[in-house]
Amino acid sequence: MDTIFSTWNTHCLISRRLGLAPGQALIQRVCNDCSRAFVDECATGERYAVHVSIFKIHRLSDEVTSKWLSEKCPAQRLAGDEADRQTRYIPRAVSIAIPASPATTANALNAVRSGVQTKNGTFGQNAPPQPENASASSS
Repeated sequence: MDTIFSTWNTHCLISRRLGLAPGQALIQRVCNDCSRAFVDECATGERYAVHVSIFKIHRLSDEVTSKWLSEKCPAQRLAGDEADRQTRYIPRAVSIAIPASPATTANALNAVRSGVQTKNGTFGQNAPPQPENASASSS
């Protein structure tokens, strides 16, 4: 992804080198003013937006990365950035098979665990109750 260096240089960045896996060095950069975080992959030269949690670095969607890299630093933490931090990167090849949001994923997993099904046989939270033995009662 191309970076517009004039906008990139508007951030007051603090950088640190990360070694999350052998041979895969990353540089994490966080803007001191707006709190937007980015990662540079040393091996590929790729730069993308991230959300750093206690135990993980979550890569954000390509849309958020494009937006954050093309905008000048807002010089303050923006409320709209919180919604951006909830997005996740989904590789294009598997984007059809993976739900787009963490909430959708959590709802689907909860439905599978509880065994609740919709009319068409897919799992979902608001599915109507199904009779336990529908074929035996219809004779």
